[in-house]
Amino acid sequence: RGGNSLAEPLLGRRSGGGRQQDAANSGGIFAPGSMLSCIVLMASASIGTGGLALPYGVSLTGLLPAAALFVLAGVMTLVSNVILFLCVRKTGVGTYGELMVRVLGARGAMVLDLMVCLEGMGAVATYIVFIMDYVPQLCALAGEDTWCTEPVSVAMAASVIIWPLSCLRGLNALRYVSTCSLVTLAFTAAVVIVKAPGLFARTGVSFAEAASEVKLNGGAFQVLSMACFAFCIHTNTPEIAYAMRKPTQSRTFGAVSFYTALMFASYFAIAMCGFLSFMWEVNQDFLTNYDIWDSLIITCRCMLSVTLVFACPINLCPGIQALFNILESLLNSEAAAASAGTSRSGESKPRLYENDVLRIPVTTGCFFISLGVALKSPHVADLIGTVSTFLSSPLMFTFPAMMYRVILQRKDVLIPAMLHALTAALWVAEIYRLLSPP
Repeated sequence: RGGNSLAEPLLGRRSGGGRQQDAANSGGIFAPGSMLSCIVLMASASIGTGGLALPYGVSLTGLLPAAALFVLAGVMTLVSNVILFLCVRKTGVGTYGELMVRVLGARGAMVLDLMVCLEGMGAVATYIVFIMDYVPQLCALAGEDTWCTEPVSVAMAASVIIWPLSCLRGLNALRYVSTCSLVTLAFTAAVVIVKAPGLFARTGVSFAEAASEVKLNGGAFQVLSMACFAFCIHTNTPEIAYAMRKPTQSRTFGAVSFYTALMFASYFAIAMCGFLSFMWEVNQDFLTNYDIWDSLIITCRCMLSVTLVFACPINLCPGIQALFNILESLLNSEAAAASAGTSRSGESKPRLYENDVLRIPVTTGCFFISLGVALKSPHVADLIGTVSTFLSSPLMFTFPAMMYRVILQRKDVLIPAMLHALTAALWVAEIYRLLSPP
């Protein structure tokens, strides 16, 4: 979920103002800043557990409406990412925070910090729910009376690992977990696709019958929000765009289009194969539908459980950094000067984030808020829909729409109106769902 070092300011500015010439002159399709390198980085940033809820999303609307909603999410994601790439090309800055400053002034970085903090806590909550799904099924292999078959007990046990890691100042030792997560999700997707034909045959339903059943209701907005969450690259797009060599409009559109098509094909396959495997009985976390003794699924659950435990601190730490950025910006001028690293005597002083006395209690509070949300939200697809609607959709659609008018200075209203309308529709639908009786 980001390329920033966990020991550096989340919205730190780059020095030099230009791309490295040695990278620009290096050859090879995987060279830093190449189109293929940018595509891989975007895919790595967006691939996550959000795709595991998509089969349930298909069950809310049916195959054909879900496919249309996936296309809509992909198209709108493509538009917003192209806007971000063009904004980086025009301004020469390489972080989402710097772009927000161009739009909202000094408060723009604070707004982004708040969104990053809340989204990080929301991501941790969804991961804990997944952990509470997978570990009990693994423990059930040893007997139904095993203590870890209780989701709450699993959450408490996982907290013993997650909380201390989240309180560390830096997590460089866990930087390889991102690679492991890609392998885990790729393996899970392959297992789901391979098993789908046999499981679908057992349902006794023809493909024509499965495709013809349609549900037109408010669930369509939840499907759309989950699809948008799956496509979301969060705040990494400007950094990837900044590193791109020769960022012409055609190369930009080509890279973003290829990435979008790749993600659409991957998520579409998982969503449709997962749904067809269990049809309308698919659970919000569809891996819980499989037999607990299936060896390949056991492997998936083991890999996902371990990966998610370590993904929690990796996602929470940037959120804590963002929270401390906000706290520092609200201090008086003398404290702000000190937090920037220079006192009146010229001596270097640490940032607030580096103060263990402050960081550990704040991190503890944020983690247990996420844990409480997870314990109160046993349905992971509903939680993903809420996080995506209120936290991811502004980053994906609202803020790029503002950049389109302010930074790119485009006069047409169609594109920003569509992005704003999509965010508003998702918010209204999600508020209605939350207020509706179960």
